[in-house]
Amino acid sequence: DFSPAPLPYDRMIDQQIEEVFRLFVKPGKKALLETVGPNGEYLGDCPEGRCVNPGHAIETAWFIMAEGKHRNDRALVERALPILEWSLELGWDPKYGGILYFVDIEGRQPVQYEWDMKLFWPHNEAIYAALLAYDLTGDPKWERWFEKILKWSMARFPDRQYGEWIGYLHRDGSVSHDLKGNMWKGAFHVPRMLLYCHLLLEEMLK
Repeated sequence: DFSPAPLPYDRMIDQQIEEVFRLFVKPGKKALLETVGPNGEYLGDCPEGRCVNPGHAIETAWFIMAEGKHRNDRALVERALPILEWSLELGWDPKYGGILYFVDIEGRQPVQYEWDMKLFWPHNEAIYAALLAYDLTGDPKWERWFEKILKWSMARFPDRQYGEWIGYLHRDGSVSHDLKGNMWKGAFHVPRMLLYCHLLLEEMLK
């Protein structure tokens, strides 16, 4: 057998993907959880165990989809798509639109005081994730999600006067803080989303 041995990063990626699905993905609850027990136990008796951060889950989903695309592994892409769908449906605010920062999967009050804010980065991740899902599947529901998230985000986050994206909105979409940089917001999520969308759209147009 002269096939090349897996690279160290390939083994690491395989291990991380296996752990995500074995421990944190709960199909019965339609959620990728933030916190589980040592063996993946559902900790429903505490707020941390019921917590979903839609932004993290969406980002995880597109990481796995991108790896599936890189490997030409359709099965891996198909495993990631439900995570994206659950997270968008769970995180999308039915009252004001936009993606909530934290959600309790049992519908209880999340303990995080900022749970209902709309932060820039989950929307960045969701825009690219939906576009990638559409590219990989051709399913129009992902096109609809892409347009829905993009429209909501572009109407609220970009600073039309000074450029860049505002980082933090209240639940109703009004500005909470108009700062462009702090220890949690730098030149990462917005440029990555713009670059990846640009490259993927160019690829799709070909």
